[in-house]
Amino acid sequence: MRVCLAYTGGLTPRVGGGPASVINNIVKHTCGRVRYVLLTLYREDELEEVSRLYPRGVDIEYVKFSGSVFKDFLNYLLKELCDVDVVHFHDFPLGRDLPLAFKMALGGLPLIYSHHISLEEFISNRFLLGYYYSCLNFFGRLFRRVVTNSDFIVRNDLSRFKSLRGKICVVRNGVDVGFIRGIKPLRLDGDPSIVFVGHLVYRKGVDILLRSFRILCSRVDFDPRLHVVGSGLLERWCRKFVSGHDLDGRVRFWGSVDELLKFRILKGADILVLPSRYENLPIVLLEGMAAGKAIVATRVGGVGEVFKHGVNGLLVAPSSMEVAEALRIMCENRDLVEEYGRNNERAALDFDWKKIAEFYVRLYQMV
Repeated sequence: MRVCLAYTGGLTPRVGGGPASVINNIVKHTCGRVRYVLLTLYREDELEEVSRLYPRGVDIEYVKFSGSVFKDFLNYLLKELCDVDVVHFHDFPLGRDLPLAFKMALGGLPLIYSHHISLEEFISNRFLLGYYYSCLNFFGRLFRRVVTNSDFIVRNDLSRFKSLRGKICVVRNGVDVGFIRGIKPLRLDGDPSIVFVGHLVYRKGVDILLRSFRILCSRVDFDPRLHVVGSGLLERWCRKFVSGHDLDGRVRFWGSVDELLKFRILKGADILVLPSRYENLPIVLLEGMAAGKAIVATRVGGVGEVFKHGVNGLLVAPSSMEVAEALRIMCENRDLVEEYGRNNERAALDFDWKKIAEFYVRLYQMV
């Protein structure tokens, strides 16, 4: 069986984020039973990293980005993928890749769509939202199955689209527990060391975190340090906030890093913070659990489906005051931090990719 995994966002987690991480782990844990071809937009800065991340024998196909909508439509329409049995889109093909999905469906290929996030979180323009709804309602009938990672998304997003009903299945995100546990931690400054991993965007709540960290530093006698891993639209604002509130010596920006360094930083931290305003089921939450970290997370989206307050860490509202108070409790109760870390090491086993990958093999066989 040969499966095409298509994602315009990029094939490395550094560029493509959560969907790219899912694609990488699907391939890594099932390539002995399924042959893969990966389809994405051509990005020269990713080529070397892609070759290191994916096993040998996995075919990589690119579509050149021209900058012209009409040319991009043609580039995708003319793209030929030979001897493919199933096509799995990891973002909804409502742009330049829509002609390819339509052509494949007309050719009788079974299509699967993974709904990682609602575009309502990115789009405020009513015209564009109308186009998004129309595409999901009309072209949703092209897909045999629709995969999502949380019950939250089914209730709050997918259930409204009639063309998707009866096709939706929930497959949780996974984490490579053995790989993360085998990584050597990086020694980080801080008593305690606190880490944030994610894109520096409004949705991820990095501004909430920085405000809460400023409050924390004024309330405790310890020497906490914040390590920010990632880049994004708010990076300039974040740096300005840090320098404007005399936090330069307490906050370190690591920028975008590769997977190995990310896990080394995560393993070396005392506390992981997820201050998001919106999430489905964040992969970094599971990565923090596998790394045995105490976690402060916000009570949003599908987080509460896998995270128990007082067991995995502290679950709070996306508020700088509440995040600061949760961090203060962690700082003053190191035994609690260790207890949460041990609980998370055990809990992560339920989301090991070795188990999660089986769902995808059965899904591809079924369609």
